Amino acid sequence: MRKTGDNMEDTPLLTMTKSRIVGEQPEISDESKALLGTLSGLCSFHSCEDLASFLFTDMFRQLVGEGEPWIIFEIGVYKDHTKTIESIPVHDGITLADGAMTGGIPGNLTVVKSQDECSETLSIWHNYVINE
Repeated sequence: MRKTGDNMEDTPLLTMTKSRIVGEQPEISDESKALLGTLSGLCSFHSCEDLASFLFTDMFRQLVGEGEPWIIFEIGVYKDHTKTIESIPVHDGITLADGAMTGGIPGNLTVVKSQDECSETLSIWHNYVINE
């Protein structure tokens, strides 16, 4: 068993935080309010798979709802917070938008509809921006 700090593998890969509210916030449960409070701070993830898994949990989907998008999150590279994309939860998946137009996401915009597709897209984007 490794302790945190033993090697670089313990360093988070990605971060996510609430960026802004862009629509009318629906009524949400106390559990969702607590999650929104947590996501208002900087949350870190050790892999693209971890973040993708979280984005497709029932808990996260319950927070963002099934209606019109009302909240945007910012996903960033842990080691370089200037490298970011926006995550916009939509009814049938997650829209990932690269406002900096780095080329790490084809067409700078995609809607991922599964955890695996999300993980792969995040991985390609991350590897692209850290090597540019």
